[in-house]
Amino acid sequence: MARWAMLIWLLLAGVPAVAADRPADVVLNGIVRGTDRATTRDLDFAVPAGTALVRVDFQYEGRKRGVTITLGVADPQRFRGWGGGTKYAFAIGEAFATPSFLPGPIPAGRWRLMMTVPAIRDGDAAAWSARIWFSKASNLDEVAFAPAPIRAGPGWYRGDLHSHSGQSDARCRSYAGREAGCPPFYTFQEAAAHGLDFVALTDHNVTSHFVDMGYLQPHFDTLLLVPGRELTTRDGHANLLGYMGAVETDIGRPGAETVNALLAGAHATGGFLTINHPSRPTGEDCLGCGWAPRDTDYANVDAIEVVNGGSTIETPGDREAAVVKQVRYWEGLLQRGYRLVGVAGSDNHDAIQYRGNSPIGAQAAIGSLATVIRADDLSQGSILRGLKSGRVFVDLDEGRGRILDLTATRGGRRAVMGGVLPRGGGAIAAVAHVEGVAGGRVSLVVDGRVLADVPVAGDRADVPLALPKGAKQWFRVDVRRPDGRFWLIGNPIYVR
Repeated sequence: MARWAMLIWLLLAGVPAVAADRPADVVLNGIVRGTDRATTRDLDFAVPAGTALVRVDFQYEGRKRGVTITLGVADPQRFRGWGGGTKYAFAIGEAFATPSFLPGPIPAGRWRLMMTVPAIRDGDAAAWSARIWFSKASNLDEVAFAPAPIRAGPGWYRGDLHSHSGQSDARCRSYAGREAGCPPFYTFQEAAAHGLDFVALTDHNVTSHFVDMGYLQPHFDTLLLVPGRELTTRDGHANLLGYMGAVETDIGRPGAETVNALLAGAHATGGFLTINHPSRPTGEDCLGCGWAPRDTDYANVDAIEVVNGGSTIETPGDREAAVVKQVRYWEGLLQRGYRLVGVAGSDNHDAIQYRGNSPIGAQAAIGSLATVIRADDLSQGSILRGLKSGRVFVDLDEGRGRILDLTATRGGRRAVMGGVLPRGGGAIAAVAHVEGVAGGRVSLVVDGRVLADVPVAGDRADVPLALPKGAKQWFRVDVRRPDGRFWLIGNPIYVR
């Protein structure tokens, strides 16, 4: 009877979120007894070729009776870490690992959990179970720093999609006041302090920051850390979000023979690919800062950065002129028939620059603008799917509470931002839903032209908008501040 009770307990024990999506690839279980005290045994399991992440969840019964089990891990070639008596759910991957464990190549073959029993009383028995999952680099739902959603349930999630640390070129002041590389911790601390739900760290061409992110995600357990890198070339920059495997970034080498080959390879990973600050000047002062290739195959691009925080500060003239320039660049591509999600990022290179005397000058602060995404929950997979859906808006203000959504119908068909309505079939009836923008004005933009400008009454409103002649390619809505400046920038509904 005791044995069955322990086995039932193990079935009810909590497991990582990945288990809710699919069964474990390997399940090991057994019982330790009083005679096992002060012994160690190896629990062997086979890791298949092509694995990028091994995730383990170990459970055992009897802690309240004084049973203690500690756990270590070794791959076929070396020791990979020891969780002791504190870490029983952990990940070991090519790009990152749970603290106490070593990231790096995942060799196929015989791995072993090293289970030690420091304490168990004479005559006692305790059931244990190890569930193990193997994930490929392309499985972006599972190869993530957080194994479970940071927050459950659908909603509008707010974040910064473009930031940097000292793992590339971010610089800030050390405690002694010297110039030094900015630790990623500062970026995440600022993101949390500014009420963001997620932040992407996108250091230039490197993946070394993924190790830091894997270590820090358990500490920042209200903030989703999204892996990214800025593919930085002489012809332009692009952010690849979500994917942590190898990507060639040097144009002219195999896999990136041309810019379009680089984009195609990055897009094929399944990550989210954004062309950054494309309208910035490029040249001797900043080679590749603007987007140069005229033959770009935008079929391999998911998004355009329609507001880059750094550009709004560094572009000569007033901030609004810089924003308008970036939005117009995006709309020009929409007019050419491309379906590209409009996003934003601070492009911050000194997260603590507000403390004064930054070694690199003024920066758009983390959280000073945001990309806001409708997603099923706050997890890496859901955020990436939300981005790709296009149900996204850009907020040019700090703080939470502002919402912009767009719904439209034509001939019995309904679409939301990022969706598609059929060409023909009569007039289009649209409704813009806004919150937190009292005193602002909703602008209806149809194929690049503003056709309506409606004041917002109250803190929450549904603004009806009519398109009697429909649209040739796309339409969207913005919210302008009372003084006419951009406040919220909405994504299109397309006509096909």
